[in-house]
Amino acid sequence: MTVVARGDVIRRIVGRTDMDEFADRLLDTFWERPEFQRLRPPREAVRSWVRWNLELVTRWLIESRPPSESELELFREHARARAAEGTPADVVPANFRSGARFAWRALLEAATQDERPALLESADLLFEYVDRVSRIYSEAYQEVAAQASASAEEAAARGALQRISATEVPRPEDHRLAERIGFQLDRAARPFVLAAPRGSGEYHAELAAALRRRCALAVSERRRVIGLANGRLEWESLELDRNAVIVHGPGAIGVERGRALDELCDAVDIAIARGDAGRIEVEDYLGELLLRRSPRVAARIEQRVYGPLGAELARTLDVLVEHNFERAPSAAALPVHRNTLRDRIGRISEITGVDLDSAAGRALAWLAWVTRSNDGA
Repeated sequence: MTVVARGDVIRRIVGRTDMDEFADRLLDTFWERPEFQRLRPPREAVRSWVRWNLELVTRWLIESRPPSESELELFREHARARAAEGTPADVVPANFRSGARFAWRALLEAATQDERPALLESADLLFEYVDRVSRIYSEAYQEVAAQASASAEEAAARGALQRISATEVPRPEDHRLAERIGFQLDRAARPFVLAAPRGSGEYHAELAAALRRRCALAVSERRRVIGLANGRLEWESLELDRNAVIVHGPGAIGVERGRALDELCDAVDIAIARGDAGRIEVEDYLGELLLRRSPRVAARIEQRVYGPLGAELARTLDVLVEHNFERAPSAAALPVHRNTLRDRIGRISEITGVDLDSAAGRALAWLAWVTRSNDGA
């Protein structure tokens, strides 16, 4: 019997069948199962789900069009949701098997003597459909279980890192985690921070998990990953976003680990605000770090330099600092005549008491500009 003949037979059977009533009868085959009723599902929602599955199966049988990738993705979403709710793994696949057996018997009963030979091939497709759905549910449950395990490991790693950074005595669970991931608690470790400005929290959680598989005690903080590593990490082996920022410090022990991590986090934040990417060195951001660690002093410096200035002179000072106090490019960038710039510089020095021709004055102006820029960011 050809595919066309099979399709014609199924089409005729479907045409003389009330599919809504059929969906209710199919639903009844598993509705009263105790393991299903414990979930207390709304019947109308399950009925709609059954009806949609019937449409997919009949389309495959009649038109030889199997479920599309987007339709299979709906099954994956449904499976992940059931797994997250705690639905036992075999409940939904068992319902599909029960429904398939009922549907096959119903097809045979609805077919005439002449139509039944054409249904033999339909059995293969019907149960292949069930097999595909069952595989999807099995894979989705494994995925959710792996994520739950990763979340548990992430929580354990976070607790261990906090205790290590605070020089607390490691707990037994910290030793178990360290042994499992290959991190040596009794050795000096290099602190590191990694951040991808465009990466999601999930992206950073996956990076942290990948680093733990490389023997690093790593945890995610939504927009970045922090941690400790006994040896050198092979960053090239990770699939990093091209805008990612990476920094690490020297080997440290005790409370210095926690202080170093805080400093590295600040350096990464500053680098991202600057638009820097790739591997950075803390030494390139010492001025900004100094201001960040002394916010009251930074605010006083900004107020001392910029506080008395109006918008025009503040903009002039911004451009002057941005051009390393070189007057010709600063005048061109404003744009004003060089004599006008000279007059404005004199007014700034007079109003603020900061000599912009001296090294000390320029240093103070630069610190004020950095603080002002960070406030704007």
